[in-house]
Amino acid sequence: MAWGKAMFVAGVGGWLARGDSASDDITAEEIAKFYGRAARTVMPKAPSFSSVPLTLKSDQIIAAGFSASFKLARAMSIGIPNPVVWTPAATAIVTYWTAVNFSPMPPPPGGLTGTTNITTVPGSPVPLNFQIGQAFQQEDPFKVANKLNTAVVNHLKLVTGLWTGTAPGSPPVPFVLPWVGLK
Repeated sequence: MAWGKAMFVAGVGGWLARGDSASDDITAEEIAKFYGRAARTVMPKAPSFSSVPLTLKSDQIIAAGFSASFKLARAMSIGIPNPVVWTPAATAIVTYWTAVNFSPMPPPPGGLTGTTNITTVPGSPVPLNFQIGQAFQQEDPFKVANKLNTAVVNHLKLVTGLWTGTAPGSPPVPFVLPWVGLK
């Protein structure tokens, strides 16, 4: 499996299309909820192996970031919010991926038995903040969701990690494999 694009776009787009949110905080919570659901199935991209997250952080981290960004955007008196406005949301997404443990099994190509598999670089808030800002400039709710999905997928490409375990041999030898990106 991979990032749950269909679930994320349908969930966020559907929520925004209803247009009945009582507050920006509730909208932030909905975005975070669908983000958390879509994130549960990501796997390392290169090299590709079927390792899923074991310890994702609370969706509330993402909700707090979007809530803060919405407050900053509403505080602007004129113009389109600049990328700095979206930095709290972007930083929350980066925090979400900090030190996430992934299943060490099944092992990556060349590995035998895994002991750890953890993110080492959780991505960067830049250009994620810029891309989130572009998403919220769209008029159509499903275009917002699609652009937001694109921003997230681009960010996931920057997340890196390290699988540690053993490789075949007698006795098995230590094996460390860095991986780049999540899909």
